[in-house]
Parts: sequence; C-alpha cells; structure tokens
Amino acid sequence: MSVAGPVWVLSPHLLVAQAVTAALRSAGVPAETRRWESVVDEDGSGVSAPTRPAVVVAIVDGVDNSTVVGHVEALAQPGDVRVVVVSSPDAATRWGGLLANDAVDVVTVTTSVSQLADVVQRLISGVSSMDPEERLALRTSWALDRDRRRHVRDQLDSLSPQQRRVLELLASGRRVSEVGVEMGVAEGTVRSHVKALRAKLGASTQLKAVALFHQAYEATGGADLVPRPRGAGEDPGDDPGEHPGRDRRGEEVGAGRR
Repeated sequence: MSVAGPVWVLSPHLLVAQAVTAALRSAGVPAETRRWESVVDEDGSGVSAPTRPAVVVAIVDGVDNSTVVGHVEALAQPGDVRVVVVSSPDAATRWGGLLANDAVDVVTVTTSVSQLADVVQRLISGVSSMDPEERLALRTSWALDRDRRRHVRDQLDSLSPQQRRVLELLASGRRVSEVGVEMGVAEGTVRSHVKALRAKLGASTQLKAVALFHQAYEATGGADLVPRPRGAGEDPGDDPGEHPGRDRRGEEVGAGRR
C-alpha cells in the first residue's frame, strides 16, 4: 500500500540535507529539506506538522550516536511514516535495534543518487528496500554488540571510584601526569591505579583499557560523559593508534545500500 505525503530530507548538518535534496530532485523525487531541530524536539520527541511526510530520509553518517538514534526512533513512531536511515557501513549496526519496526530501513553511503531515489520510491509505495536476511543480520549484530558493551560495563563497574576516575580522565585525552594534577595525587599513584584497572579489565596496555571504556559507551550515549580523546589517553610506550578519515566523491550523495 502506497503512502501519501512529501519526502523530507534531514540531517544534523543542514548543508548535507540540502545537497541530498537537490540530488534526489534531479532524479525525480519530490524531496524537501527540513532542519533537524524543526522536526525533532530537544527531548527527542517528534514535532507535529500540518503535513506529514511519506518518507523521511535521515542522513546520519558520522553522527550515529544514541541521541540521534533516539530522534530517528521518534520520527518512526507514527505508523504512516517510513524512515530510511543513511549511515556509514561501520556504523550501520548501531541502528539494528530500530529494525524490529518495518517502517525503518537502513542504507549506507556506498551508492549513487539513482539508487537512493529507487529506495525512496519503493518506500513511498509501501515496500521495504531491505532484504529480510539483511535486516535480520543487522538486528543480530546489534544485539551481539549490545551484549558485548554490557559485559564491558560490568567489568568497569568492578573498578574502584579512584580507578574509574583515572580511566575517565585518560579517556578524555589527559596523560598520566595531567591525571595526577587533576586528582591531586602523585604520578606514581596514578600509574598504580592504571596497573590495577588494567588487570581488572584484562587490558594488556593503558591504551586498550581506554579503548574498552569508549567501546562500552560509544553507542549508548555514555561517550558524552567525557570529551572525545585527543590522544586516547596515550602515553609514550603505549600502542600507537590510527584514526583514518573519510572522503566521498563523485556521484555518491551519502547514501546507499548496505
């Protein structure tokens, strides 16, 4: 059964939404740009509008955090609105919890304007663009990832308040010497806490302990507890890390099938 209404394109980054809107229009889709904040309230609930959309295209590549997931979930609550989430391949799993709702589809940033337009047209016709096995695979991956994070959080709960504070400060990018100043203790005391917390977490290095902290809260909102790491708490002698960037070119518009 087809659904009536316009196609809304929104993103936390307005310029991204405008670019995708223009691309979809060029492919014959009646797309309209909407500001993210005009559609979703600060508390995450959907904003009522005189005209309801048939499809919402939510471009979330690079901002797939728990707050945004909650916003999109709110948009998908009305039964007559379908939502297609545009995410990166490595973040698509984070949306698996929403895929129990057949009104939500997830696509990735690896396809062309014409393919995205086809996805939207199918959704307007009331047909999911996702293969059932693909949907199930994402839901399963999400559940496994959720259980893994819960296990790590249980390990973090075993830390003493001092050890937890040390790890949080390291995860915010501070070095051991800076943690000592922040906590008003000697650097040797901080290193003793690091050694103890590594043992409890089963982390062979300080950097891996910090990585566990971020993994535990990355997709659940806890990452907002601390600033993003400038060096992931890395001290000389720890494992070096890489933070590759992304680049999208050509006809890619930030959306595609997984």
